[in-house]
Amino acid sequence: MTDLDAKVHQLEEEQAQLKLQLNASEQLRASLELQLTQKEEIVIKTQTELLRKDQATKQELKQLKDKLEEKTAENEGTPTKELQETVKSLKAREAKLMSELNARKNDEHNYRKILEDYEKALTKKSDNLQKVNEEHETVTKHLANLELAFSDVHQKYERCKQIILGYKSNEDTLRQALALSEENLLKSEQKYESLKAHAKAQIEKSNQEVLMMRDNYDGEVNKLNAVVKRLDIKNASLIDLLDQKNKECAALAALCDEVTGKM
Repeated sequence: MTDLDAKVHQLEEEQAQLKLQLNASEQLRASLELQLTQKEEIVIKTQTELLRKDQATKQELKQLKDKLEEKTAENEGTPTKELQETVKSLKAREAKLMSELNARKNDEHNYRKILEDYEKALTKKSDNLQKVNEEHETVTKHLANLELAFSDVHQKYERCKQIILGYKSNEDTLRQALALSEENLLKSEQKYESLKAHAKAQIEKSNQEVLMMRDNYDGEVNKLNAVVKRLDIKNASLIDLLDQKNKECAALAALCDEVTGKM
């Protein structure tokens, strides 16, 4: 379970990193799109301003030429010196306007160059953005695969978790049964020791009683042996007496037969 938890944690970290990269890519993309929009607005505004200024300058030059022609027509009777001064003034103003027009053309050229550089930068950024989009798609696919793998691992983790919970429940039940068995065993051992001590005491008591009974038996046997010996002696004496009585009876019988025969 420790390896599984570590793998799940690693997948979660990789998923979080991929999400961060995805968010960073989206933010970069949005930033580039915003910059592109802003630069395009600036370029359009600059081109419009240059075009407006160019048209205004051309219009002003045209007005000055028309005014110069009008002045020339009006002042045909005017002294040449005054007319030359007016023409000189108008030409100076025209030169100034042409200088401003050239400056504006140079600015426009610079703006166009800046615009070209910026378009190159935008192209490069667009390429980078496309690369980022491709990386984003790759990361999205990788993220989807990781999510599938994570879902599979998570399901396996849940199944393993349920199995482990079942094992733990069985383990708790077995531990309780083991504790109860140990308690019963301890009680049985205590009862056994008590019975053993009681039996030992009874055996010792029985042994003492057997010894006492054996001593009493030996005493009784000795007494009975003495009685048997006395009875044997008495029996032998009675047998001798019986033999003597039988002899006496025989003698008496013979005497009686002799007396009876004589009669």
